[in-house]
Parts: sequence; C-alpha cells; structure tokens
Amino acid sequence: MSDQHALQQFIDFLQAEGKNITRERLDIFNEVLHQKSHFQIKDIIQKKSNSKHRISRATVYRTIKTIEEAGLIKYIRTINDEKIYETVKEHHDHMICEVCGKIMEFYDRDLEDLQNIICNSYHFTPVRHTMKIFGICEGCQKKK
Repeated sequence: MSDQHALQQFIDFLQAEGKNITRERLDIFNEVLHQKSHFQIKDIIQKKSNSKHRISRATVYRTIKTIEEAGLIKYIRTINDEKIYETVKEHHDHMICEVCGKIMEFYDRDLEDLQNIICNSYHFTPVRHTMKIFGICEGCQKKK
C-alpha cells in the first residue's frame, strides 16, 4: 500500500468515526508510516518529545489505537507482554527470540497450504491467523 493510499485510508477512517483530522494525529501517523521495522509506542513518544511540535503521551497512545482500529497497523505480543507494532503488509509470521527479543519475519507457502488442509479437514473457514514461534535466535545461541 502506498503512503498516499494509507494516509487517505486513515483520513477516511477518522471522518467515518467522527474524529477530527488534527495536525497531531497526522504527525503521529506519518511517524508510524515511516518506521523501518517493528516499533513500540515508546519509540514514537521519544521521537515526538524530541521534535519541534511536542505531542503528549496520551495523544500518542490514543492515536496509535486509532491507527490500529483503522487496520493500518497491528501488534505482536512479545515474551515480556509488550506491544510491538508493525505496519500492515503482506501476510507473514514471526519467530521471536526469548533472550534478546529479536523478531524475525518469515513466510512459507507449504506451511500456509498445510494450515488450509487442516482447516478444510475440520470444515473450518479461516479468516486470518497469526503464528508466533518463540525460541532462541542464532546470535543468542552462539553467546551461550
């Protein structure tokens, strides 16, 4: 999804929900959109507290929730039960290191096909799924 399309989707969502389109909301949305990888709310708060236009913690939390409700980001719970967010993109699953917290994305067509076979055998129609594999990454294994 292009940045412009995502922005329009966010604006449309705000309007549909009867919420104001404020500079703060758009500024937070822009920051979220330009995250290079997974992020936490505290990352956005830190960037906004160091910017020319400071934004309150409460506004950041509320806006992140709104962006999530708009379907533009989703969160992953880590081993510390922290919310780590990512922008919505093509389907993928995650491997999460229980030592350092590193999150690795992967996609496996055979695994997806197997999940569909299992669902069909139970006469179950899947809508979405999330797979998280917890373990120890290669870097942390070498440290031991």
